[in-house]
Amino acid sequence: MKWLKKESEMPTKPKPAKANDKMKKDDLEVEVGSVHEEVEVPVSSDVVFRKIWTIKKFQKSILKRDSIDSPVFRCSVNGVGTLWNMSIRFWKAPNGKKVTNPVVVCLNLTGCETEETGQARVRFQFGVWDASIKHWECCAISNVVLNLENTKDLLSVGYRSLGILDRHIDQAKDVKIMVKLQIIQSDEEVHSLSQDMARLMDKDSRDKDTIIECENESGDNDKKSLLVHSWVIRIRSAKLGSKLLEYKNDRHKHIKYKLDFSCYSHNLIQELVRYIYTDKVDNAETYASHLLPLSTRYQLPGLTALCERTLLETLTPGNVASILLLADENGCGNLRKGALHYCEESEEIKGCIHTGNTLAWRVMEMVNPDLFLEACESIGSSSSNLDSTGSWSE
Repeated sequence: MKWLKKESEMPTKPKPAKANDKMKKDDLEVEVGSVHEEVEVPVSSDVVFRKIWTIKKFQKSILKRDSIDSPVFRCSVNGVGTLWNMSIRFWKAPNGKKVTNPVVVCLNLTGCETEETGQARVRFQFGVWDASIKHWECCAISNVVLNLENTKDLLSVGYRSLGILDRHIDQAKDVKIMVKLQIIQSDEEVHSLSQDMARLMDKDSRDKDTIIECENESGDNDKKSLLVHSWVIRIRSAKLGSKLLEYKNDRHKHIKYKLDFSCYSHNLIQELVRYIYTDKVDNAETYASHLLPLSTRYQLPGLTALCERTLLETLTPGNVASILLLADENGCGNLRKGALHYCEESEEIKGCIHTGNTLAWRVMEMVNPDLFLEACESIGSSSSNLDSTGSWSE
């Protein structure tokens, strides 16, 4: 069972003295301790910490200071406590003057408390809040391996150069910067079910009795293939299990079944197989839109949820129309609702629909006019754009 609890620092003080109690006034001001809370889960890598730093009066703040540091925040899971902060530093121009845009956002480990030392992989991702459309613009995910040991020394873990534009500054002149953190302890990862299944997937063994044929991305006529276990396929997806065809292969006498995915790329099917074995997808941002239809067709609800989360995190004015079409076509209510909500307050999207300058919106209007009308109504526009003039591009 996962116990997820909000982190907080809660100083506690003695209760006020009763009339007949003899307690000095000074005693009432003494803090008797503090409380911090940890997350307890089966595997640390299941937890993603998300911390949001609001920088007040951003433009004034960066003009006045040579550096800005966030308050220290704590990420505690399974007995390992880590302390972090974010900071902003500045590039220098050739003339030595401070460059205020873009800024350098850094992630720093400021301390660690652990009973057992060891290595851990830290995955982190920065994002900046787009106040105009109320959406996080996220950078690529970064990875770094750290030694976890008791220390109070500051360690710079990674940084990103972020351009802060007008759309990132809200009405109060503030800017919000977010970081997502995963702390994956090496020993824990090695002995997890997911990693054991990953080794089973990668192992070249004679108990793999199924061949999956895929498209060869190099353009050769020869098909590429993957070898898998039929029992894993059947357990994970009854629909995929029903597609197993009896098959004999002279080169591999132990092969009994075949799955024909020759119309899909080898890399895509490899990620589908990786999810079936491990519940994980590498480079989910690249494959989510292609894996989503496969997940619904073959009844893999966990993969559907993973793809929906990934696509919601990568919504932009340029791709929201195609993602909305994808969600509607595959019956993904959460993704559809999230994409429509994304459209609600975006002036940029409203402009795209009015001028008809993106292919995806024009395609939607032609192939799914009901969905197009719903999207228009969500942003206060119901006008047709098929007759609009001007150039458009994807």
